[in-house]
Amino acid sequence: MKTIHRLASVAAATVLAAGVTLNLQASQTLLIGNATAGDTQAAANDKFAELLTEYSDGQFEASARHGESLGGNAQMFPTLQAGSLHGMIFPAGFLAPIVPELSVLDMPFLLPPEPKQITAFAAQSEAAEILKELAEERGIKILGFHGIGPQSFLTRFPVEKLEDIRGKRFRVIPSPPRIGAYEDWGGVPRPMELGEVYTSLQQGTLDGMENPPDVIYMMNLHEAANYYTITEHFAFASVVIVSKRWFDSLTPDLQEAVIRAGEDTIAWADEAYTESQQSSLEAMRQEITVTEMPEEELEKMREAVFNGVWRRMEEDERRGDLIRILREDVERFEASSR
Repeated sequence: MKTIHRLASVAAATVLAAGVTLNLQASQTLLIGNATAGDTQAAANDKFAELLTEYSDGQFEASARHGESLGGNAQMFPTLQAGSLHGMIFPAGFLAPIVPELSVLDMPFLLPPEPKQITAFAAQSEAAEILKELAEERGIKILGFHGIGPQSFLTRFPVEKLEDIRGKRFRVIPSPPRIGAYEDWGGVPRPMELGEVYTSLQQGTLDGMENPPDVIYMMNLHEAANYYTITEHFAFASVVIVSKRWFDSLTPDLQEAVIRAGEDTIAWADEAYTESQQSSLEAMRQEITVTEMPEEELEKMREAVFNGVWRRMEEDERRGDLIRILREDVERFEASSR
């Protein structure tokens, strides 16, 4: 009888151990990569990780890694395509080296300035749907786009007119429309990772940059350059992406959990960025010089790029058709907003 009890105990322990092993195997560790730290973009990546864990009923254990701890964007993209990095949220223009067509969202004076408006524009955009298909061909699944906010000049010198930026060195995202716009304005575009910008401004190897108030204030970039000139010449659309290789390996229920997590992260980001842009701009007004570019100078900026990079991009073999579709998207969105 003692032998029977002992065998039963061993069997129960074996089953329990097997159960623990199965649970461990069923819980997949996910990495969400992010280049920034301490800003709303970092918080959005945290929210995405949180919702992936929640909506999978614990089958995922996701966490976001910030501040380029997994490398800069350029280093993280190949690991995402390979499936060892699972997701990211960041401005769409950074993905242009992998999906060149995504750079069309960086056209100057294209997107509306407010985060929710940008998200709404992307949701009805035929060009955005084409971009999703093109990204999948490169191993990246775009779950959706959301708005970050308008970008304006942060500089080491006052900007009162377009002529003031001529010959000045500006950090830009490595995206052809952004580089082309600065060339049209007479500036000197310098593509570089965000992590290099503070020191470059501080040392004077950069004269300025562009970003929404949220990024500038939360990353303390206003400490290195004391003039913010509101132009809203660009606006940031962000991508919520996952590895296609990893996504395709999932069961349908887990794929649905990933899609839902992406959608709800976008809704969260709309609210978070709206509040953050407003509060960050007001805080910057207390610490540095904040002005608005006169309307006649903004018109000069628009004229330069509409006759410059917009025309060049329309003639581009790869992006021309998308630019024309984007124009139709703008007309449809503006008509629906009236």
